[in-house]
Amino acid sequence: MSQKEIRSAVKIAIIDDEKFKAHSNLTTYGYKIQELPDIKSLDDVSDFDVVICDLMGVGQNFDKSIGGASIIKELKDNYPTKYVIAYTGARANTAEANVAKQFSDEFIKKDDDITKLVTKLDEAIDIASDPYERWLVTRQGLIDLEIDLRQILELESAYVEAVSSNDSGFSEITAILKEADLGGHAKGIVQSLIASGIWAIVFTA
Repeated sequence: MSQKEIRSAVKIAIIDDEKFKAHSNLTTYGYKIQELPDIKSLDDVSDFDVVICDLMGVGQNFDKSIGGASIIKELKDNYPTKYVIAYTGARANTAEANVAKQFSDEFIKKDDDITKLVTKLDEAIDIASDPYERWLVTRQGLIDLEIDLRQILELESAYVEAVSSNDSGFSEITAILKEADLGGHAKGIVQSLIASGIWAIVFTA
C-alpha cells in the first residue's frame, strides 16, 4: 500500500470544541479525520486508532478540572493500543498539559505547521499499525492489572500465531477470551486490540 492509502485507511478522531483549522490541509494529504466537539463516553471514539484531543473546552463529561487530559487518561487506561495525541494552544505547563504529558503518546501545539503535523501523524500511524508495538502496550496493560503471567503468555502465543498466519478473526484469542477468567477490564483491553480496523492494513501489507 502507498503512504496515502495507509493514511486513508486509518480512522483519526479529533476532539476539539473549536474548528480544526488543519482539517482540509490534512485531508489533502490523504488522512481520514472526523471532528468531535466533545465526547460523552469512550464509546464515541472506540472505532478510532488515532485520537487527537484538545486540552481546553473538552472533557466536560469527565474531570472538568483537567479538561481533555481526563479523556486522554481514560483512553490510555482502557484502550492502551490507541495512539493518543494531546493537542493544545495553551502553555505547556498548565495543569491540563502536565497530566496530558503523563499519559499521551505525543504532545503537539496548535500552531505547529502542516509539515510537522504530517510527520507526527505518519509516526502515529506507523506505531498504531505495528503488531509488535500494539502487543507491547497490551501486555503492559494486562501486567498493570496483575493478570496471571501464564494467561498473558497464552494470549501472546495466540496473538503471534494470528498475525503470522493472517488470521484477521483472531480465532484462538477469541476462544481464550470466552474461557478465561480475566475480568471485564482486561478482556476489554484485549478485545480493543483485536477489534481494531487497523488490521485491514496489516493483513494486506
